[in-house]
Amino acid sequence: MRPERGYLICTMPRSGSTLLCDLLKQTKTAGKPDSFFRPQSMADFAARWDVPAQTLETFDHSYLGTALDRGTAGTGCFGMRIMWNNIPGLITRLDQLFPQTTTDQGRLQTAFGPLQFIHLFRRDKVAEAVSYAIAEQSGLWHRNADGTELERVAPPAEPVYDAAHIHRTYRIVTEGGEAWLRWFETHQITPFALAYEDLACDPVRQLHRVLQFLGRDPSKADGVVPGTARLADGRNAEWVARFRAEAGIAPAAIQV
Repeated sequence: MRPERGYLICTMPRSGSTLLCDLLKQTKTAGKPDSFFRPQSMADFAARWDVPAQTLETFDHSYLGTALDRGTAGTGCFGMRIMWNNIPGLITRLDQLFPQTTTDQGRLQTAFGPLQFIHLFRRDKVAEAVSYAIAEQSGLWHRNADGTELERVAPPAEPVYDAAHIHRTYRIVTEGGEAWLRWFETHQITPFALAYEDLACDPVRQLHRVLQFLGRDPSKADGVVPGTARLADGRNAEWVARFRAEAGIAPAAIQV
């Protein structure tokens, strides 16, 4: 059975989605959002759920149904995080599974039930790009609040400033952010807009706002403690300033 309601966190890397997913999980009223259709993670999810190995191009109803169940977690509200680069593949496969639907929003709602959309973005695209480049170089993507490593994808390595690398990640995050905005406009979707900077500054206040938007009890945010720690340090600030100067990107140009 599809849940009575659900939501997609529409975002890009290094925009605070791991923090937001953790906060929402802790409320026990808004499902357990995760990146169920991230190609690099789907085999691990399938193994954990004891369903056949899946890919974004070939996942079947057993994987979809289990993702719905795990993303809802008995709360009546399904949650999922998705990056822009995974949307085209997901929509293509849903079109194959549900050929009677004719729009992206229709395909998503046929698969996942009634949906609301949260657009989680970062105003400072240069800071986002620098964070992205450092994560790729260091192999460390997230830390727990106690300082221990939460997600590492490669052996430890010392990041080295590389303007070309940051140019690449800057292009990825700016183009992906623009693509989300075009997609919302094309499909006449008005998402709940949440900036990383606001979320990082006051996570519990923003969680209240998100729960209210989702029609869940905002008081469930009371007492929630962020389970992840910020990775940004003096090196991030130094690289941001250096890249802005070299690329000629003024602070005013990064406001969305």
